[in-house]
Amino acid sequence: MPKHTEIVGGGIGGLGFGMMLARKGWSVRIHERSPAIREVGAGISLRNNCVEVLERYDVFDRLKPYGTMLNLEQHLNSLGKFVHKRDMTGKHRTFVCPRQTVVDVLANAAREAGAEILTSSHIISAEPSGSVTDENGRSYPADLVVAADGIRSKVRDSLGMGARLEELHTYVDRYLIPTHHLTRPEQMLEIWSGDRRVGIMPCGLGKTYVYLVMPLQDHRASLMPLDAEDWSNNYPNMADLFDVLSEANGTQSRYSLVRVPRWSLRKVALIGDAAHGMPPTLGQGAGLTMMNSHVLAELLSGGLGIEQALDKWEKTVRFLSDATCKWAIRYDRFTRRWPRLLHALRPKAIWAIGSIKFVNERMRIADKGLALTEMRLRH
Repeated sequence: MPKHTEIVGGGIGGLGFGMMLARKGWSVRIHERSPAIREVGAGISLRNNCVEVLERYDVFDRLKPYGTMLNLEQHLNSLGKFVHKRDMTGKHRTFVCPRQTVVDVLANAAREAGAEILTSSHIISAEPSGSVTDENGRSYPADLVVAADGIRSKVRDSLGMGARLEELHTYVDRYLIPTHHLTRPEQMLEIWSGDRRVGIMPCGLGKTYVYLVMPLQDHRASLMPLDAEDWSNNYPNMADLFDVLSEANGTQSRYSLVRVPRWSLRKVALIGDAAHGMPPTLGQGAGLTMMNSHVLAELLSGGLGIEQALDKWEKTVRFLSDATCKWAIRYDRFTRRWPRLLHALRPKAIWAIGSIKFVNERMRIADKGLALTEMRLRH
């Protein structure tokens, strides 16, 4: 009989990993607490390592018609003056598309591979020996349990693994608006004004993905609906954008950080934000999740026992997630804690971070993650 896994969470991690294991002959059941598979948010940036995994499983071609492959990132000041640019080709390529499109494509691919997806299934706990329990007391036994239920993972917390969730002092608002007239073709713009950042990029099919980042203490900036007058005062050349956003439906969330000593306990594994939730400053949430899922699927189909595979998996991939998390935190602090008296010097600091190869390669080490992790698997 095939081995069986119970996966908790019908987001990118749960659906992606379910699809991978189902294609390798596992029996897969995915539990999603909502009535339908849906993604909260607007657009999403899929970095090179994520695209590589999706290509490996012949899924990326399904996404391509619905998004935009970027080729350049530009940083500007609040008046639109150029500060720095970064190439987004090769190992730094980035694909932008609606978040809902990603989960729809992965859900279809998982079902086609034979995975079962249960919606309105609220799992509240797991046993390290291999089972999950829902809110009605029903138990689902498995050879492997996977917690892919986000930063506030109930499965992870039910195991007493010593995980800590820390909410940081930064908000991010996300919007998906039906226009391209505010973007530059195949380019991402990030515009800075004091402690605020605005990101704008094309998101396929006539859509634009916009994010606004501000410190927690900047109360007027974090108002929802957006205060167009206040934002326009900080970005004088972008009043048209803020008028549009003030009428648009956006989502707001707070940067969070998950710290957990281990990614597994006997026959239970943590995937995605449940294991390595971090600030989205480097856009690597989905990339690390898909890359780590791929490596785990490979190990589980390679003849090792479940616990041996989980142990080797963490030793193989965790270093990349930990390194990326450190740089994501540093970038958040850089944007939020820069002394106001030294704001005139920040453009030079941004230029230095992006231009010094030694720094940039370490900060974005996850972009080339598949090559690094597969090299470690061979040794």
